[in-house]
Amino acid sequence: MRDKKIRTVHIDTSLQIERCKAKKNAQIVEDRLKDFPFKSTSSYAKLEFKRAWLQRLSYLYSASQTIRRTDELIGYIDDKLGSHPMHQRQLKTCLQAIVSFLSRINEALSPEAQLIRLRNHLRTAILGAYAWWDFSITHEYDGTGCVRAAEHPKQLGGNRMDASIPLCKAHSIGCTIREFFEKNKNYFREIKLAIENLGDTASKELKETKRLLDEADNNPEILCDSRNCLKLGDSLIAVDGLSMDCFAANNDREWQLLSKVLGKKLLNPVRDAKVDV
Repeated sequence: MRDKKIRTVHIDTSLQIERCKAKKNAQIVEDRLKDFPFKSTSSYAKLEFKRAWLQRLSYLYSASQTIRRTDELIGYIDDKLGSHPMHQRQLKTCLQAIVSFLSRINEALSPEAQLIRLRNHLRTAILGAYAWWDFSITHEYDGTGCVRAAEHPKQLGGNRMDASIPLCKAHSIGCTIREFFEKNKNYFREIKLAIENLGDTASKELKETKRLLDEADNNPEILCDSRNCLKLGDSLIAVDGLSMDCFAANNDREWQLLSKVLGKKLLNPVRDAKVDV
């Protein structure tokens, strides 16, 4: 490791998802993280993982029940998601998930047998996701007390998986995000100021972060609405890991700013691997 003093790392959702992809992708991240004896993440990152990864796996599992061959599954999701620009991210993630699971099948199988194996992989990955999450880290910070992150995915009747995330409203508060925001208000204000200093060069996501931080400064209860807190995800995860030596993420547009503001070194193994090629 380049810096022997850095021994702890706080991992964002983006890298946790990379660790679940095909072995070639996952190994790049694992090789970098192995230098750290203590790895942390945030319960809010688990919520994002559920939304961005497990819900895609659940979609694939449901779709796999309607077709007979693996190649038909790829065509099915392309027809459903490929025609709409707003669904391109979901389509990409679904395809990455298919590649991840097919890469684990070492023997030659018929397309029909591949599909059966794929279904089993998907089912195991969804139901075992939280156990893997706990095994993949040393500690999970829970500053926001996110109740939705604590809800495990489960299997329903009729070969259906449930990784749903019910909406939270400010009139029915079960988390501690208000208290978390108030306790760390100075850090959030520094993040907001840094975004303001970027002006028009700030990304769309960062501009939305600034807008919500402005509103939350006057009324932190708005963060108890899940439509708002999800737009502050990176900031919430970063502030939750303040006690760690450095951050690790595959989302430079937001995390370079967060790392600079909070005084952390940023690791991006995915970006570094592309530069080294």
